[in-house]
Amino acid sequence: MNRPPSRQRGATLMIALIMLAVILLLGIASASLLMLDERAARNHRAHEQARMAAQAALDDACEEIRRGIRIGVAHAFPAKNGCHSDSERLGLCLGSAQATGWKFTQLTGAEEGSAIYGQFTGNQPPNPGDKIPAPRYLIELVAGTPPATILYRLSAIGFGRDGAQVLLQSIVLRRIDAAGRAQCVPIGWRALAAA
Repeated sequence: MNRPPSRQRGATLMIALIMLAVILLLGIASASLLMLDERAARNHRAHEQARMAAQAALDDACEEIRRGIRIGVAHAFPAKNGCHSDSERLGLCLGSAQATGWKFTQLTGAEEGSAIYGQFTGNQPPNPGDKIPAPRYLIELVAGTPPATILYRLSAIGFGRDGAQVLLQSIVLRRIDAAGRAQCVPIGWRALAAA
């Protein structure tokens, strides 16, 4: 007795192919999500590296203020809003509470005007031997008369891998304590931008 060919075997093959295609699509989607997650982690690490470098530059500027390395010198700060560009007074600016005395290109190093981390304190850059640029900072006199109690606005930029940049700003107060030691007291800070 001859039976006609069964159509059931063909349907099983189609179902198996469809399930194989679904499993393949799930694998591709999973691999894409893992790659996206890895890229996000790399970007986060680069921005965190840039933020820490910017914070190190703020600390370096605060140390320079505390030690009075250049700020106590006559004519250390410009007579009008702006920044010095000569090598001895690099990074020293005059601003006001309402407006900054510097331009973004000065802070990034594209234009003269900002100090490089450790340039005046002798500290070592946070990324020695790396191809990442050293962080930069500006010290801006906002209010007061040197060397008494003075208000400064510190602006710093830090760099990370893959072109990451973070700009931080801090308002600090320089004062002399009862023992005659100078202090750099942070009053507040904010993040300006990140790229």
